[in-house]
Amino acid sequence: MNTSPFGDNRNGPAGFDYEDKMQQIRELLFGEFKRDSDARLALIEARVRELEQGMHRRLDAIQASIDTLSRDVATDRKRALEQLAQSVTELGEKVRRIGAD
Repeated sequence: MNTSPFGDNRNGPAGFDYEDKMQQIRELLFGEFKRDSDARLALIEARVRELEQGMHRRLDAIQASIDTLSRDVATDRKRALEQLAQSVTELGEKVRRIGAD
């Protein structure tokens, strides 16, 4: 004989969805906090992406400057070596002329 005050429905009345009710309670207790947290997290993620993009632009600009400076230094070095070679050639010509006299 069943003496339980709940009768045969120990888990609640037939058709009662505890999981759905628990989800509603969770939403009432924590829903606003979760939405606020999700919104703040989305803003932080967007800001991090902006910072990353800005950093990539700056690094690209720095790399372009380094490449330009590198080309300029190579050109200057080449020009200096050509001038040195010309000076050595002229000096050699002068030495030959002095030796021929």
